[in-house]
Formats: sequence, structure tokens, C-alpha cells
Amino acid sequence: MRPQELWGYFLLTYVALLLNTSTYVLQITSDGVWTSLFAAAVFVTYTSVYLLPVIIFTRCADHWDRLQWFSHHGRPSSAKRRRVVYAVAILSAALVQYIIFADKTVFGIFGFHLNGFVWNLVLTKGGVESMGGGDSTTIAAMLVGVLFVLIQSVLLFLVMRVGRVQRPLAKFTTRRTLIAGLVAAVTLSITQQVAYGVAHFRSYGPVLMAAEAFPGFVPTTFGHLAQSLGYKRTRETSFHFDNATTGLHYPHQEIQLDTSVEPPNIIWLAVESLRADMLQPDIMPNLWALSERAARFERHYSGGNGTRMGVFSMFYGLYGPYWFSFLAENRGPVLIDTLKELNFEMQMFTSSRFTYPEFEKTVFARIEAERLHEVTEKMPWRQDHMHITSMLDFIEGRDVSRPFMTYMFFESTHAKYWFPETSVIRRPYATDLNYVTMNIERDIDLMKNRYINSAHHVDQQIGRILEYLESHNLMDSTVLLVTGDHGEEFMEKGRWGHNSELNEEQTHVPLVLWVPGKSARVVTTITSHLDLPATIMPLLGVLNAPEDYSQGHDLFGVEQRSYTVLSDWNHVAYADENFKAVFPTSGFAAFRQSVTTADDVPVADRTQFYEQHQAQIIEVMHGLKKFRKQR
Repeated sequence: MRPQELWGYFLLTYVALLLNTSTYVLQITSDGVWTSLFAAAVFVTYTSVYLLPVIIFTRCADHWDRLQWFSHHGRPSSAKRRRVVYAVAILSAALVQYIIFADKTVFGIFGFHLNGFVWNLVLTKGGVESMGGGDSTTIAAMLVGVLFVLIQSVLLFLVMRVGRVQRPLAKFTTRRTLIAGLVAAVTLSITQQVAYGVAHFRSYGPVLMAAEAFPGFVPTTFGHLAQSLGYKRTRETSFHFDNATTGLHYPHQEIQLDTSVEPPNIIWLAVESLRADMLQPDIMPNLWALSERAARFERHYSGGNGTRMGVFSMFYGLYGPYWFSFLAENRGPVLIDTLKELNFEMQMFTSSRFTYPEFEKTVFARIEAERLHEVTEKMPWRQDHMHITSMLDFIEGRDVSRPFMTYMFFESTHAKYWFPETSVIRRPYATDLNYVTMNIERDIDLMKNRYINSAHHVDQQIGRILEYLESHNLMDSTVLLVTGDHGEEFMEKGRWGHNSELNEEQTHVPLVLWVPGKSARVVTTITSHLDLPATIMPLLGVLNAPEDYSQGHDLFGVEQRSYTVLSDWNHVAYADENFKAVFPTSGFAAFRQSVTTADDVPVADRTQFYEQHQAQIIEVMHGLKKFRKQR
């Protein structure tokens, strides 16, 4: 393949990549000409960076006969060499295009690029299934890949066979033009990196956030150099959290038990993506009826916006960033330790996986494998029904001389939102969710109707449990806890699903707690999953103060929570009755901090918030180190 033809193909591929990456530019909210110019510079230079693998692999294929390896295998024929070069040129470019397409799809829906969370999802057993991806999505994704192969094949054909394309390309692929283009690209790249460094030094958020729209952006900072030259750095009050694993100091004191206390049975029900407003008489009538005679917590929050942080916080009562330390050490919660010490008979059920997130290495690390029952049925609503049948069979056949504890994680309410026809209470609803072809703005109401139907199906399973407990006179000896692992957004704040923002829709969940002997009540103050271990442990006879093993309060105690802490993979949020402040837990980008009202409306004067809430923010910072060993 002639060099001029090869560089002509690279040029056309670059143009195609510009079209593909232009979506990133649309994600940027510009506040002026400088941000726009910076975004344009990053757009042009980083698209060329994305092209580099194509150039490298194709050029290597074009010179493969010069590689030492082939000296032992003979020189390839010219025809074979051309076929290899064509194949590498097409497939490498199609792969880059596909990765960008996948990244911008993820970014557009969830608000983050392909990152550690996504790769963890893909590479961990059960991760892909947890996204609810079905056959239609898989087929559509494959078709997109084929489409990119076809596009790149057409571009190569144009370069090789169409004179009207070859002639203008020849003017742009001369040696002089290519050198000039390279110099311009390097100059532009240096310029935008310097611009970023200045913006970082000046804490100019719009430019810094514009850079984050592009995957793989490598920041350049020179704060120390600038200050050494006498420039004063100006920045607003900021706080940075470090979640580095340093070992655990957990619990702070050995757990002490009052052996005279007769512990109750425990049924712990967690519902995937169950947001607070699903607890309504028409949607979840069985759970609503229970809440009328139990404790209903109307401003209750998960520990995060995803299953990992949600379930972690409800069993450990600790801030989300501790997850990484507990996973590294395969350390379960003292709540489970205490149940085992008290000889509880236990069976745990999930219609998802205990391997993703890695609960078999954290929450249930001390539970025997034969007591962990995972998904066996492809249809989540059927699996939920089957697991409740198994749970009731377990209770029926239990050793009555021992207390029992059982846990169920419902999956019906996870996208694609699953339910049988007998659970339909909202029409019309989306008949299928295809992540590639769906139009979110057009279909969101239909998608939410699916979700409501799935929540109603979960309520029907909860009704089966309540009916059994009543008919077998177990309500007076059993604690029943029902909540969501996190919430679910339906574009109220610009996103669909969860794991993208620590906003109200993705973190506000219902909590209904039946404790024998406790009177019915409705609690309207802030409560959190962090409070659940501190509420359950005293019922087991634990004498320790909650701060020995958690960062929560007893929900039936006198102490009330003035704020809560939310977490995701990379952020921690402080949230009280009026405000919410989000901080990064990794990286250097203090500009990524945000302050909003409790309902996620941006606050203009962040400095005033920091000044008025400095003590609370510092308290959160200390809380992130409380259960770590000191270096």
C-alpha cells in the first residue's frame, strides 16, 4: 500500500473520528469564548490521539516483513501483505470507533466514561448480567460493530479506487503538508495543556470540567513552579478525601453481649433500585399496610447511588469508601459476626450474584457457600418468586430452638424492570429496553411504567412473606426490614438509572422497619442505611455504643441525625436538610466539588456554604479515617 494512500486513509478516518467524538463537545456547557476555544483544541488534538493506535498498528503491518520474527518464516508475498495491511487498517480503526461509541453511550446515560467501575463491571463474574443487558442489546451492539467495519471498508475503498477522492487527498498528504500538520497538532496540544495548567492554578472550573468530557484526558499542572516564580495561587475553600487502603481498626472495641436478651428473628429485604416514592398504597399496598403499623422513615437515604455502596452501608453502617479496605481484607461486618456468635440459623438469597458486587468477600464473607443462594432463573421476576418460596421453606423447616436470619435481594426492579402480566398496574409500558436503539426522552415515561409494574411485583412477594408470618404467629418474634439498596432516576435531573449522580432520585429510598413491641411511627427527619446496624445490634443484646462499630445512630434512640453521607465509586457527599456537597475521593480536581440544595439545585456561593459547614465537613473527613489503622 503506497504511503500516500495510507495517509489518505488515516485522514479520512480522522474525519470520521471527529464526527464520532463530536458528541463529547455537546456535553460541555460553555460559559465564554475561552472555554469554547479550549474545548475545540482538546476536541481536535485528542481525536488525533485516538487515531494514533490505528496509525501505529497499520504502519507496523505495512512493515511486518522487516521485523526480526519473519526472518525465520520467509518473506510474505505482496498480495498477502496487502491483505494483512487492509485488514489491520479496517479492524483497528473500527475498534477505536466502537470504543468511542461505547464510551459516549455510557457517558451520555450514566455521566462517566469507560473507567475502573465499568471495567470492573465487565470483568467481574455476574457484572454484565447486573446491567440487565439482554439478547436485543447484544444483537444491536454487534450490528454497531459491523457498521463501523463497513464504514472503514468504504473509506479504504474510496482512497484506493475513487479518483474524485484520491485527487484532493493527494494535496493534503504530501510530505510537506503532513509535517506542517504534525507541527500544528503538537503546537495546539501544548497550548491546550498550558491552558489547562493555568486554569487549574487559577481554579477555573469551566475549563477543567470541559477537559473531563473527553476520555483519557491527561492533565498538566504546574502549581509548584508557578508559586516558586512568585505567582499566588487563588482558590476557594476546598476539601479533598483520600480513600487509600491503610488497614482496618474495626471494631474499635470487642463486642460485648447481654446474654439475658432473647434475640428476635430477622428478615432483611433489600430491593434493587427502589426509590422512596414507590412506597404508595396503589403501587406497594402490602408494604404500605405494614408501614402503617410499623416504623416508616420518609426521609431515608442509602449510603450511595449503587448496589455496592448501598448494601455495604446497610450492613456495616460505615461510609462507602471503606468498601475498598474491607474488600481487600475479606472482612465481614460485626453484625454478621454477632449473628453467628448467637447461633443464628441463616440463609441468604439474591436474584443477582454474590460475586458482583463482591459481597461474598465482604458482607457475607463468613457465611458458608451452601447458605448463599444466587440466580438460577434467567427471568428476574421468576427468580424473585422462586427465592421467596425457598425462603419460606427455610423458615418452615428451621431449627425452632435457634433464632433465624434470612436476607433477600430482589432483582425485578433492576433495568430492564421485570414483571409478569399479573403484576401490571401501569399502562402503556415499554415492551423492551434496547440500550442501543432506545430514545430516552421519548421512552422515559414508558420505561418508568415498567419500573412501577416491577415494584408492584416485588410487593406481591413481600405480601407472601407477611401472610406467612401472620399465619404462623411469627410477627411477635421477628424483625422485618424492607428498603432499597439505592434509588433510580428517570431523567428528573438529566440521567436515567443510578450510579451516575448522588442526587435525590438515586439515593432517597424507603425504609419500613417492623420491630416487635415498638409502636407505629412516621419519622420525617433524615435517616440513613448507616443507622441500620446501630438499630439492629442492641436488639441482639449488644452493649457497645454504636460508635464502636458504625457511623450510625439507633433509629429508636434519642439521638437524631443532622446530616448523612453518600458515596459512589469516586465521590463522597455531605447531605443535610438544606444542602448537599459532593467531593472527589480520588484525584486532584477540587473543582469537581459541587454544592447544591437538598433537591440538587446548584448553589451560587459555595464559599459561604464551606464557611458555615466547616465543622461538619471536617467531621466527615475524620469519619473516613476513624476505622483505619493509623500509619
